[in-house]
Amino acid sequence: MSVEDEGSKARGLYGSALPLEAFSEDAGSLSPDQFESRHGSGFFLLTATKINSPRDSYSTDVQLLSDEEDGSAHTGSLSTLVFPLRSTVHIVTVGRASSNDVVIPDPSVSRKHALMKRGEGGAFLMLDAGSSNGTTVNGHSVLSRGQGPPSELKPGDNVQLGRVACTFVDAEALRQFVLQTG
Repeated sequence: MSVEDEGSKARGLYGSALPLEAFSEDAGSLSPDQFESRHGSGFFLLTATKINSPRDSYSTDVQLLSDEEDGSAHTGSLSTLVFPLRSTVHIVTVGRASSNDVVIPDPSVSRKHALMKRGEGGAFLMLDAGSSNGTTVNGHSVLSRGQGPPSELKPGDNVQLGRVACTFVDAEALRQFVLQTG
């Protein structure tokens, strides 16, 4: 199944996220430059041990254990979702609404939660878009548009959008991660 097919299938359940496995073939067959050209240069990774189908179109239910499971005996496998940070325009929008470039269907994420763009040096810069539950990078609040400078993202940074915690990675880090886990 192609990445585009995986994206169409996953978009309904997990917003704009793709399963990590959707990148396996390209990680093994494309050069680092080709991989970045095809998939983009920045990604949010969301990892959970269990992902349930959303109860409605505005939420994703992510649980570590079901109500019936005994945590002392649980060794669940990890599922990793990848949110490509791509846009057809200069600004990448992040939020719960389907009109965003990065759609994270969780009730703690505002309809339009954050804005991102590439800086002069190529780094991703992030501003909060006036969200209800805030945005942090490595535990530090991201300022809202008009309130100060954007926060620069570096590979490995922990980004929290509402209650959703992700890790920011660049294309080469994602490619290497896929190769190591595949």
